[in-house]
Amino acid sequence: MFHESPSRPAARGFTLVELLVVIAIIGILVALLLPAVQAAREAARRAQCTNNLKQMGLACQNFMSTYNDKLPYGYAGRLDSPPQRSFQKRGVFTGLLEFMEEQAIFDQIQFDYGENGVPNNPFGDPSKFNVVSGFICPSWSFPSIFDEATSGFDYQNGALVTYAGNGGAANSPDVNLVGGQYPDNGAFTLEELPTTPRITIKGRQRRGSEITDGQSKSALVAEFIHHNCDSFVRGTCTKFANEGWIGNVRPWYLAGFQARADGVPFIYSVKEFELTPNTRGQDTNIPGWNKLPMGSFHPGVTQIGYIDGSVHTVSDDIELRLYQALATVNGGEVGF
Repeated sequence: MFHESPSRPAARGFTLVELLVVIAIIGILVALLLPAVQAAREAARRAQCTNNLKQMGLACQNFMSTYNDKLPYGYAGRLDSPPQRSFQKRGVFTGLLEFMEEQAIFDQIQFDYGENGVPNNPFGDPSKFNVVSGFICPSWSFPSIFDEATSGFDYQNGALVTYAGNGGAANSPDVNLVGGQYPDNGAFTLEELPTTPRITIKGRQRRGSEITDGQSKSALVAEFIHHNCDSFVRGTCTKFANEGWIGNVRPWYLAGFQARADGVPFIYSVKEFELTPNTRGQDTNIPGWNKLPMGSFHPGVTQIGYIDGSVHTVSDDIELRLYQALATVNGGEVGF
């Protein structure tokens, strides 16, 4: 005999209200988790940046061991008259490169390329488009290479560096000015030599024996991204004042060049500790650009590598005298 099975009640689905509640809960959870995820990513980027600075410090130690206790050039200027463009590749980062397991790239650099009297294109160095990951902070979100289409200036083309060498502090009370313009108390020195009819900047290599403040208390390199921004969102630069000069960073292979009639160079690889880190504003009229402030994309802080290979973090609101004491290698400051 056939028996009809009892009918089951139809399955009840989500109501629109319940669905909206679930979506709202998921949205709240995502909103709570997203900052934590972003913070974790930034912590990882900052840790890698710390390692970059540490490796540069260790490379400096090896450089000093190899080259009779000397640090690399900050900017190896030339004595030339009348004024001519003197593009210099002997600087902080080309000096450190061969001690950062980048010998193959270092061997490509043609240091005489483009110097006065050499008829070659000064911008044609075969090494210039080689990206050195240790020279770029992971928080840098822009392209790692500038090309002419991006910048509009062929001398600026090449793989970038987002760090700069310590050129000292011109406003510190213990400063020993050479020629009235450049301090002589940083890890990297610049000497002003009066010549006729102009002034020429000639580089000099610092010796380890001159670092009387101690290598663990003297800055070597720091993060350098100049915030010449047109707009900020939550403290982050979203649009630079001139997109062709993003952050005022430059190629690692070019230390600077002399193009002005008075001989004052545009120095890229060395910056003075003139202003506290991440000072906002566009300040491209400073002669030589060596006084632009250090800075980073890490929220509220900038990292500094020391000559001994250690790395320390400084806040954007660090007291200026304390900050400048970090820049001097022979200032004799006590209590810093």
